[in-house]
This record gives sequence, structure tokens and C-alpha cells, in this order.
Amino acid sequence: MHCSTCKNTQLEPQELEPGLIVASCPSCSGALVSLMNYRFWADRYATAGGVVESANDAQANESESVHSCPKCSRLMMKYQIGPQTQHKLDLCSACDEAWLDKGEWQLLKRLDLQGKLPKVFTDAWQRNVRKQRQEIALNERYEKLLGEESFSRVKEFRDWLLQQPNKDAIKQYLISHQE
Repeated sequence: MHCSTCKNTQLEPQELEPGLIVASCPSCSGALVSLMNYRFWADRYATAGGVVESANDAQANESESVHSCPKCSRLMMKYQIGPQTQHKLDLCSACDEAWLDKGEWQLLKRLDLQGKLPKVFTDAWQRNVRKQRQEIALNERYEKLLGEESFSRVKEFRDWLLQQPNKDAIKQYLISHQE
């Protein structure tokens, strides 16, 4: 198999974590992770406290280009990792293989997602990421519109309101007593 990024470089076996073998590119440090092997590793090692921090905490690179699967040559789909990063992971759904660009494994570990890799590729995960990003954007919009202090007070009031058993009556009162 050849590297999805470098094209001509042969992938070589490498231990990403103790017990987790991947096909790694010696040129770009990308890695092809078999999700079947990953699940086995996660069941055996991750739950037993076998995950150790890597000394090489490199910046995560992300290729904007579309990868083709090193195994079957089909195009890999990109999936958002989470709302706190713009990085996306590549998946070949035909082979159940994920491509990690250099530093993306360390990024997953920093985000405490190293034990949840297959979940990132689910529809539910992707919907949740979109929902969280929309919430962040909405909060940023209102904070800019209202100012930081006012927005903080409005959020505090909202949090209080949501805990009230008669919140609908309070909302109706506020709406009916607008100037």
C-alpha cells in the first residue's frame, strides 16, 4: 500500500500506541488505521489504562485535498472531529480504515477522543458537532451584539429561567410586558 498523501511512498507497520499497529508513512508521518484493529486495541488496552502520552506532541496537519484509500483507491470522506477544532478525519467506509495526518492522533489525545475514534464517523456525532458549532456561533453573535457583560447577565438569567418550574409563565409575562 502507498501513502494517501505522498502517493509513491510505501506504508510501513508502526506501533501508534502500545498494542495499536497502523500502516504509517515514513515521509509525511500519516497513518492508516484499521478501525477493526483499533476497536480490538480500545477494548483491550485503552480500558486497561494502557494509553500513554506520546512524547512527540507535534502540531496536527490536515490535508485539504481529498484522500484516496491506500487499500482500495476509493475516495475517503472527511468527518469533523468536534466543535473545538476545524480538523477533519478521513474515512474509507468500504474498507473501514481511517487516515490520520501527521499529529492528528496527538490532537485526538489532547481532546480526549483517542478512545472514541469510530464514534467520530457516525451520523449522530456529526449532527452533534454541527449543533454545538451553531450554538457557539449564536453565542458569539449575541455577545458581539449585546456586549460581553450584558451577554453574561442574559446567559445567567437564561440558566436561571430554565430551572424554574413555571418558566412558560415567566416568558409570557416578559413578552406581554414589552415596551
